[in-house]
Amino acid sequence: RAHNSRKLALLHLCVGGTDAFEYREKRTRNIMAEEQRHSHGGHGAHGHSHGAQLNKDAWNKHCESYDRDSKDFVEKAVPTMFELLRNAGIPPKMHAKMKVLDFGAGTGNLSVPLLEKLCGEITAVDVSKGMLEYAREKMEAKNLANRFRIINAEITAEDVKAGAESDSKTHRGLYVEKEGYDMVLCSMVVHHMPDMVAAIKMFKRMLKPNGILFIYEFEATDKTKSEALKSKKESHGVFHGGLTPSTFMELMQAAGLNTLHSKHAFSFGFKDQTIDVLAGVALKKSSSRL
Repeated sequence: RAHNSRKLALLHLCVGGTDAFEYREKRTRNIMAEEQRHSHGGHGAHGHSHGAQLNKDAWNKHCESYDRDSKDFVEKAVPTMFELLRNAGIPPKMHAKMKVLDFGAGTGNLSVPLLEKLCGEITAVDVSKGMLEYAREKMEAKNLANRFRIINAEITAEDVKAGAESDSKTHRGLYVEKEGYDMVLCSMVVHHMPDMVAAIKMFKRMLKPNGILFIYEFEATDKTKSEALKSKKESHGVFHGGLTPSTFMELMQAAGLNTLHSKHAFSFGFKDQTIDVLAGVALKKSSSRL
């Protein structure tokens, strides 16, 4: 279904414009419209949406431009991530047995440095097969591919809810490994999730006791603060206007996780715009119930 397929489009890091969230929607519309024109020999839509396939095809073909758009974000996100992990008790040294899930991994911009410097194994999940293959090529170039696993999965709201509540391990191709990961990374993805609490509960199930959830997300503006935890009408995969430090803490509390950090992380530039990013780190206590 086109509606569900857009819910978790995982189009992270491509932002800009007067309002970051409006830009994301506009950028997604433009890329999908471009793909639609190509698929119809240069003509417009024939009165129906190709939804899911267009979304995936579009992002499969835009890996390199995606990385160019992400450059300033990545240059700031990587050192900030390591600093916050160190503050959470994970020093920047190799932990051979540490397993990380990168949910919405894209082209692996955060997976690569994590695998190089910190963890023993990464599982990368994304809706775009092309982006995941691009990430694998990066890993192969650095001789890291044997510790890098990819899952190309299209996750709907129903799958997220099942992953949060069910004991089943498979949800439409996503292997939900109960207590299988030392860390779950979710960068610029949460605003694509209609039920954020269910999504965080799913991540909690995946974490081992004392595991870490690390989130980068748009920092909500004055315009969106009051709606930060409320699901709005879906628009090209965007359901929420980002998070504030307080709404991040509320979200973690609702999902049964302990907040370790929730603050403005950095701002990054896209053309002539500046986008604010919030970093949140939460802990699954060893005594925490699933």
